[in-house]
Amino acid sequence: MSSSRIFDIKRPLIMAHRGDSENTPENTMLALKAAVSIGVDVLESDVRLTKDDEIVLFHDEDLERTTGVTGTIRSHTLDELLQIDFGYNFTPDNGLTFPFRDIGLKIVTLREAFDKFPEMIFNLDIKDTCLSAPMELARLISHLERLDSVMVGSFHNNQLERFRELSPSVPTSAHPGEVKNFVLNTKIGLPRINTQDIQYRAFQVPMKSGPLKVITEKFVRMAHEKNIVVHVWTINDETTMNYLLDLGVDGIFTDQPALLREVLEKRGFL
Repeated sequence: MSSSRIFDIKRPLIMAHRGDSENTPENTMLALKAAVSIGVDVLESDVRLTKDDEIVLFHDEDLERTTGVTGTIRSHTLDELLQIDFGYNFTPDNGLTFPFRDIGLKIVTLREAFDKFPEMIFNLDIKDTCLSAPMELARLISHLERLDSVMVGSFHNNQLERFRELSPSVPTSAHPGEVKNFVLNTKIGLPRINTQDIQYRAFQVPMKSGPLKVITEKFVRMAHEKNIVVHVWTINDETTMNYLLDLGVDGIFTDQPALLREVLEKRGFL
């Protein structure tokens, strides 16, 4: 059975979505450091491969939204990416100012993040569809001895299944197909899911998917009956945080980790 320190924390987790991404450029070292200084439990990020197969922290397929540069992560080498300003497009005031331009914010490799934060738990989302992505991620996690401090997920069913085969000791979240089956089971009572067939340790889901409400009291209860934790994304307001905590969720992804920490403190979790 897969194991991780993520299951040792017996209270709702503060899961920093791309770092302190509401206040600093997402997935940069500055965003990660800010989140760690707040006292988060988990650093969430997305992983992609460069042209030379380096694993970097980046969400989008292309560079334009955050950097203003055209092209994809996969079409650039790491050296080329290191020449780009990854704080270029961040603005806290709808474009009036860009306070993080030209201060040297660079793309972060997963190796750098692991080295910088040896005690942190990481939640990593495989974004690439290329066959080498699960292999490179599994190899780096093993090489850097982070098997007990990582959880891996992906929106690509096949990628997550490949990763599980390569690294069975690293816990994973459910992929979309598995989430769909479980949600339908809670809604319309499909044949019961055999616990022995479950290969994931967490549901990492939004509150709704289109018109379908995912997070309900019944969903959380049934997940817990199967020893599956429930992490919800991406929640940035106090009212919804409190609602989810009332339901008993096990973690919340947020762009506002300081706010979530304040909510947990008010409720006596911290």
